[in-house]
Amino acid sequence: MADGAQLTSASATGDEKVVRAILDQGVDANSFSPDGFRPLGIAAFWGYSSIVQLLLDRGADINACNRGTNWTALHCATFQGHGKVIMLLMNHNPDLTIRDNLGRSAVDFASALDGIWPFFAAAGCKRTPKAELIQMDIVKKVEIGQEKIPNTDRAYFSRPGSAYIFKTPTMQGDRTQHSYQQQAALNNGDVLTASDPSPSSSCMDSPAFSVWRS
Repeated sequence: MADGAQLTSASATGDEKVVRAILDQGVDANSFSPDGFRPLGIAAFWGYSSIVQLLLDRGADINACNRGTNWTALHCATFQGHGKVIMLLMNHNPDLTIRDNLGRSAVDFASALDGIWPFFAAAGCKRTPKAELIQMDIVKKVEIGQEKIPNTDRAYFSRPGSAYIFKTPTMQGDRTQHSYQQQAALNNGDVLTASDPSPSSSCMDSPAFSVWRS
């Protein structure tokens, strides 16, 4: 019989048919993978809105957190800027006060991205000031003389002349073997969890972002 690991894997690859089949076998939509990921969070991170909806319809908890990072599905979708998924999740009344293990809410992540902030403004959220985002290590100031922003960094307050960028780590030099989709994540700076994916690791108390691995 299928299990949480297989459900999470299918959710990560966007295979809605397999996700549905696994759920039909009775696997809990709130199950974890061995690495501590929940299917809803993984689907939200990759922007698979139809799978997000399917998991919610099958009882996935909108406020359930991944182990280690304590990210909810809304954290995941907001970090990646997936507007369609954010809109879907917001329609299910998520708890906007949940913070990750570094004290950051989805509202904080959204505050750094003009493109998705309107979803949160419509919910009555107050935008986190730039100074606080810097303290939270969500954004960083571009150093004087820095000629080029790495292409793995997402634009922050992307108005012409802005001296700030959305902080995501440059994943250069990681020679670990990955699937096609995970390699694309490396190239684009898509990140999700700690560098040591084991939920039992003490490093998970304050993770450095790294690529999600199956």
